[in-house]
Amino acid sequence: MCDEDLRLALRMSDEDFNYLLNEIKEKITRQDTFMKESFTAKERLLVTLRFLATGDSFLALSNYSDISASSIRNIIPEVCDSLIKALKHYVKFPSSEDEWLQVSRQFEERWQFPHAIGVIEARHVKIRKPANGGSEYFNYKSFCSIVLLAIVDASSNFMYVCIGGKGSLPDGGMSRNASFHAKFEQDELNVPPPTALNDRYTCKIPYMLLGDKSFVFTEYCIRPFGGHHSPDSVESKFNARLSTARTPAKIVFDGLCRRFKILGSIINLHPDKAGIVVMATVYLYNFLRRDKTFGEIVADAKGVPDSSYILPRIENKPLKPSSQMINIRLQMANCMAGESND
Repeated sequence: MCDEDLRLALRMSDEDFNYLLNEIKEKITRQDTFMKESFTAKERLLVTLRFLATGDSFLALSNYSDISASSIRNIIPEVCDSLIKALKHYVKFPSSEDEWLQVSRQFEERWQFPHAIGVIEARHVKIRKPANGGSEYFNYKSFCSIVLLAIVDASSNFMYVCIGGKGSLPDGGMSRNASFHAKFEQDELNVPPPTALNDRYTCKIPYMLLGDKSFVFTEYCIRPFGGHHSPDSVESKFNARLSTARTPAKIVFDGLCRRFKILGSIINLHPDKAGIVVMATVYLYNFLRRDKTFGEIVADAKGVPDSSYILPRIENKPLKPSSQMINIRLQMANCMAGESND
């Protein structure tokens, strides 16, 4: 794959490539020695982007360049780490109540779901079995993986990522151990206080993440009604609305996997370094599509099958929600069903 083919595969302009190179050049440049000339920053960035875009082995990548496979193994995590630091402002939570409310309005306008402030989703990425402690990464599908946990906005941008959870850990367990959990629990993220959905209902509804049945039902994360319900019931209609509103997560994961084929391979690195590689794809993804409109994002995702690269989630038995949250979900369901009947 030549430089031009690589940039087309990533849909990266010359301007973007040069921006990235200038941002990390100083950090990834190495001094020449008396024995040999060091690889240039451009060579290091190119071989890393090839790895992310193609998922090729280190040996195959060495055939594209004058860099040995062993050197490539060391170069890739270093360059990925520098890319993450250079692009750190491209993946972040809203910083104020007004910014959270803007996210919520976009969910209501685009996906017809009120009081949503993000979609929470987790997927498994294949890795090489670690030399020690491999059983902790061994999941129920009988392969080793690390977990990519993400929170996505209404426009299918990553707002938060947590990577590196061991494959044997269920989604709900990883979310409870992720850094965002304590911040939501301790009200440190400036999320707006609960408010009524409209004048008809006085029950105050929190602003919540949209989860599926594998996530814990809390004051900041709502999930579907369990069990079987008739198609015309408020529970069934609510579940359908919630499922549709979770579409941004499908768009973002499918887009991530199409652009970075490494996610369809077994990452042949130690889990910590594999996590750095996966994290770099997330930051690059937000960076490369930063100027896209919502219409372009949705159009780009049409006809795309479910991701075959990142494997199915591991689901756990969820904790029993509080009676207050059960009542809040039912109030939401009745309110939303009432709106659809008007």
